[in-house]
Amino acid sequence: MQNVWNLLGTTFWCSCGKTHRIRTQKVLLGENVLSKIPSVLEELNLRGKALVLCDENTYRVAGEEVIRILSDSSFSPTLGLLKKKERLPFLEPDEEARSQIGEYLFERPDFLVAVGSGVINDLAKFVACRAQLPYVSVATAPSMDGYVSPGAPMLVGGYKVTYDATPPLVLFADLGILSSAPLSLIQAGFADLVGKITAFADWEIRRALFGEDFCEALWENTASFLRDLASCADGIVKRDKGAIAILMRALVESGLSMEIIGDSRPASGGEHLVAHYLEMMALHKRLHPSFHGLRVGVATCVVWKLFQLFLSENTDYPYFPSDPYPLDALKVHFGPLFPFVREEAQKKYNLQWSKIDPDLFRKAVEEKLSLFNPLELLVRVGVPTRFQDLGFPKEMVRNAFLWARFLRKRVTILDLLARCGVLEKFLDQALQEIE
Repeated sequence: MQNVWNLLGTTFWCSCGKTHRIRTQKVLLGENVLSKIPSVLEELNLRGKALVLCDENTYRVAGEEVIRILSDSSFSPTLGLLKKKERLPFLEPDEEARSQIGEYLFERPDFLVAVGSGVINDLAKFVACRAQLPYVSVATAPSMDGYVSPGAPMLVGGYKVTYDATPPLVLFADLGILSSAPLSLIQAGFADLVGKITAFADWEIRRALFGEDFCEALWENTASFLRDLASCADGIVKRDKGAIAILMRALVESGLSMEIIGDSRPASGGEHLVAHYLEMMALHKRLHPSFHGLRVGVATCVVWKLFQLFLSENTDYPYFPSDPYPLDALKVHFGPLFPFVREEAQKKYNLQWSKIDPDLFRKAVEEKLSLFNPLELLVRVGVPTRFQDLGFPKEMVRNAFLWARFLRKRVTILDLLARCGVLEKFLDQALQEIE
């Protein structure tokens, strides 16, 4: 595969044997990027009314300037200021937020401009896709890898559902804005990327069990940007613009990996399921959920340890023919959320497992896990490495690793350990060592 930055806006053949596409046309990463917005929009044939979506924070950071730049050119911008619920620490991609955007759509915009990071970008992506409107993104923090991805995670009845959505036509990423973001958001982006190590190891599990398509070229690209990321870890803490550029570039490439494959396989495994579970339960219990990337980072440390325990103590990989956690147990545990879980869980129950070749499996997984120790990487950037530092009680954390695997049909190390009858044993050991 060529450099993914040279493949923007193209359809191309890959060495994995598949034809891929990237729908985002341009990514502008550098200094004074916002000043280029009008000319780039004209180049992409975007004209007329622009609905600029922000919250109060991102309006101050970049939204006000974006509206001024558009107003001084040939555009007619309208501010779509999204307000969070009073009881929540920040805006969530829930029914109320989507309804707010719906009200602004009565202005009949010609395209949307998302000014923000995770939530605002996801909301814009989701609404733009369903309203059949083009949209562009202005990043305000290097906090996540979903800017150019094809998925839009939404909260539906308190449950996290990822919908297919069209990526932005162009992403504007100004280094002055990104390097001034709160350190916790910068750390969240770094930690989210560290999770790719275990995500690819989980992908190897599915390739071994179910013959799932695997793209070696994407792994090589991911390993490359992770090495670059590790080399600039110290600079990221200091907000060095060169290091922030490497971080943002890696986040974009991770998002492009998802766009290339068509889903989140290159970026999300068991560590992300745990992060989603903790977010849902925290919001349900009115706890501060922390940032997504920070949850992913800590979960990655635990999952990485689970892999190590499994590889060190198993050689023939025996597993039970059925999942030891029956559907009735899920009903009890998830309660009112069970209707959202049932369909994905049932798909997982119905999967036909095959025998793993232990030698080939071990070699493939160890290649991914040996790239870096995630704990050591996170410590270098000052990222919390214990769930208690993020405000999560121990019981909720343990339940997350036991039950989060039912949020998606995607099989991970958590499912493999459960089928082998060692999930709880290894989990308690891993949590004890990390906590």
